[in-house]
Amino acid sequence: MEPETTTDSSPLTPGRFFLVMALLSGLAFAAVTPPFQVPDEPVHFYRAYTVSEGRLNLLPAPGAVGADLPSSLTIGDRPPLLDLRFHPERKIAPPAILAALHVPLAPETREPVFFPSSLQYTFVPYLPQATGIAAGRLLGIPALALLYFARLANLLFGTLAIAAAVRRLPAYAWLAALAGLLPMSLALLASASADVTTLAAAFTLVSAAARLAWGRDEPRRSDFVLLALASGVLCASKPPYLPLALLAFLIPPARFSRGRRGFLTAHLSLSLLMAVWAYAGARRIGSLHFDPALDAGRQIHDSLTNPLRFFRVVAADYVLHAPRYLSQMVGKLGWLDVQLPAALIVAWLALLGALLFLDAGPRLDVRPWQRGIAVATTLAAMVLVSASQYAVWTPYGADFIQGVQGRYFLPLVPAAVWAFHGRRWAGRIPRERLGMALAVFSILSSGIALGSLARRYYGV
Repeated sequence: MEPETTTDSSPLTPGRFFLVMALLSGLAFAAVTPPFQVPDEPVHFYRAYTVSEGRLNLLPAPGAVGADLPSSLTIGDRPPLLDLRFHPERKIAPPAILAALHVPLAPETREPVFFPSSLQYTFVPYLPQATGIAAGRLLGIPALALLYFARLANLLFGTLAIAAAVRRLPAYAWLAALAGLLPMSLALLASASADVTTLAAAFTLVSAAARLAWGRDEPRRSDFVLLALASGVLCASKPPYLPLALLAFLIPPARFSRGRRGFLTAHLSLSLLMAVWAYAGARRIGSLHFDPALDAGRQIHDSLTNPLRFFRVVAADYVLHAPRYLSQMVGKLGWLDVQLPAALIVAWLALLGALLFLDAGPRLDVRPWQRGIAVATTLAAMVLVSASQYAVWTPYGADFIQGVQGRYFLPLVPAAVWAFHGRRWAGRIPRERLGMALAVFSILSSGIALGSLARRYYGV
């Protein structure tokens, strides 16, 4: 095996391009997208605000459904911002947003706010947003301006983390950069969503594992520490991605100078501990909804006692809804009510498919057992993602799964690609020419997506 890295003397490297493009496009997305018009952004903002006040809720009180917050923060749950959700025919005038930005925070005037769907997460995925909110509070800015501070902090953290991960990859660096520049990825990076930390941790975990498995340099202790920490953050943020911790087994035994068993034991123990902590906290939260047809406890029990039926339901769901999930993963923005042109969706999927072969490492040897690990971890995570939605959002005993969205699969993209690695077409297009073409495409894509957002929300 002769592993390679993606070092390049050209100024247009994947990591550099992602860093600049994500920051510029992300700023545009943050400005154009009206407040709270990203999935679940209001409840993520509420949770981030509590974290900024030091209320970490290491283990929430049993039955907790929210917290006391400044009344001014709930502007997203009142007209005119509330009226935009799920109503693509409704628009908002920029002056209305500017007027809302003048409402003072008034932190002493509080009321109970209901947000159990974000309270079920640990505080970990809210640290970037909470940092931005804390800075805004110190500056005494108005309530709604805190949301934009949260968005900017999330964008900066996510962009820097993913850019560093892209630079670390021994192959598929352009594919990873483009996955981070998908319209859906940019919309999340420019929001207050907890998904940003999940994305950053997943990209970091995969890049660390890939570098240790196939990188040209000798493995360093810092690489192993980074892999374990990224996995711990990922599992503390969203437990269904726990199987990605098994990507540590991509590393050949010969790449360990010593202590392989000790590292794997510590790494997997940390990942499992973080996932158990997150799950234990979620179990203590009060009801997310009041639909009598939903019964998470019985749903989980029946799935465990009859796993074959559950796996049939999962398989049927993916067969039936794969086109919708792929389309949403590329980008169905807003509250899933901002549709991008079908041609752009198809172009993105075709491009990512082509990069599976064109962006592979021509001298990098991925063994069959390593492909198997990439496939197994990705499929296991997909099953757990489906299981989480089957338990919480699907009527008891149903033969379908409700609640799965395409954005849930973005953290799996960097891991899944290694199952397809092949050297036949790798390097056929000069890297500088490939980079220029991908840069032009991503710039056009961001422009089209921003235009779609402007038409949807402002009618322009």
